[in-house]
Amino acid sequence: MTDTLTVYMDGVLCGHLTQAVSGDLRFTYADSYRSRSGATPISLSMPLAVAEHRKRVVLPYLDGLITDNPAAREAIARRFGVSAGNPFAILAHIGEDVAGALQIIPEGHGSSDADLGRGRYRELSDAEVVSQLRAVLDEYRDGRSAENVAGRFSLAGAQPKTALLRTPEGDWAEPLDATPTTHILKPLAGGYRRLDVVEHMTMRAAALVGLRVAASSVQMFADVPTIVIERYDRELRDGRWRRLHQEDLGQALAISPDKKYQRLDGGPGVANVAHLFRGLPRVADRAAAAWGFYQGLMFNTVIQGTDAHIKNYSVLLDATSVVMAPLYDLATFAPYRSSDTQTYSAMRIGKEYRFEAIGHKQCMEAARQLGIGADQASEFLAGLRGGVLGAFEAARDELRSADAGAAEFATAVVESVASLPLVERA
Repeated sequence: MTDTLTVYMDGVLCGHLTQAVSGDLRFTYADSYRSRSGATPISLSMPLAVAEHRKRVVLPYLDGLITDNPAAREAIARRFGVSAGNPFAILAHIGEDVAGALQIIPEGHGSSDADLGRGRYRELSDAEVVSQLRAVLDEYRDGRSAENVAGRFSLAGAQPKTALLRTPEGDWAEPLDATPTTHILKPLAGGYRRLDVVEHMTMRAAALVGLRVAASSVQMFADVPTIVIERYDRELRDGRWRRLHQEDLGQALAISPDKKYQRLDGGPGVANVAHLFRGLPRVADRAAAAWGFYQGLMFNTVIQGTDAHIKNYSVLLDATSVVMAPLYDLATFAPYRSSDTQTYSAMRIGKEYRFEAIGHKQCMEAARQLGIGADQASEFLAGLRGGVLGAFEAARDELRSADAGAAEFATAVVESVASLPLVERA
């Protein structure tokens, strides 16, 4: 017996996922989709030139659409009575709204975006939003199933988060039918003090030094501090929401989420990314993608972003076009450093993981691996080192009207960033 899920790409039937009783997984492109002008592959690891793709590439792609937080994944699986180790079964229940342009729907249960409205939603009260955020925190912390979380969406990553639609009036809502979510809400969990502030400031600093970054804000929902992130894979066009296709570099390389860290898991690094980009379909995209990746890599190196693993970089796919997606999940570790703690990069820079040992030489080696000229790389790095502190100061100033705790901690963040070895102080 074989189970089947239908896969749509922004409203267009693109293929079918099948899972046999043995657990064998396959994805098969629909003939009508392969022959369609301007068709976009669901992944660089599953090109349209090959009609059927097997478990080796399908499994890491599906796993990459689901949270890799063990407690949350167990809770989601328990909610629907399926195995936490079976991403096919999980996505049968929550695959209607995933990262990128796909909808993954049980065969015979539902239809494509093209046949359903993309403007229907149910507005949520403030109390309902707070309830969702608290439920998600419980789910990620101890595996309690969040029955009251609205929508049938799936979000990757290890941090607690939920996804909602923001209406034209600025209210929060649960999307209905094929309407996609537009924002990701990440409530502050325990562990690191005001990580919501740190992440927002880091993302704003990246934008202020000229990098493409997902837009974010810090908000209080009752007593729950939350970072709100605007989805870059959603677009409002002619009054109708569209899904834009994207995948993270782990999916593009067919790497399981449990191998996302090069240092800790033996996962992919700069050389693997360089090899991937050298094989992109369009010659013009190869250098541009490598340059975009290098910019993000160097920013994370300068600000000591310890969690900048392979899944925290993504590409946007459109037909044969491949471009680096805006940066996301940026967070300097500077406020949490101590004198007796060594900090490490998730990816090797040159031959080093230790941030304290990474300097100009190692950064130039990363540029060489990516095929970037030394002059171009050196000029960018110098500007970054000289501009980062001012960018964090500007991000701090923007938070003066935030809650008192956020504004106070923002000053501490700036002071800690100023102490980083690659950050130049005026």
